[in-house]
Amino acid sequence: MAARAAGRRRADARRGEPDRDLAVSGPGHHGERERHMRVKVDFDRCESNAVCMGIVPEVFEVRDDDYLYVLQEEPGPELRPEVEEAARLCPKQAISVEG
Repeated sequence: MAARAAGRRRADARRGEPDRDLAVSGPGHHGERERHMRVKVDFDRCESNAVCMGIVPEVFEVRDDDYLYVLQEEPGPELRPEVEEAARLCPKQAISVEG
């Protein structure tokens, strides 16, 4: 499949919020700060083969148009193991996880 242009992706992540990479944890964490992960896709490398979608469909979706869509650029910490697995198993190594 052809490489996907960055303009063809969809991201539902919030933009323009100060300190969105660092947030105060929820109740019971006594003000500890945790880093939020951010999912990045190199659409020049991505072949939209849907391996990532098979691992974590809450974050990645390949639609009928054969393009990969990032549904959550900043998924919650409960999805970290699956997102990291998707990045590790991506055949083109097009996915990276920051934070």
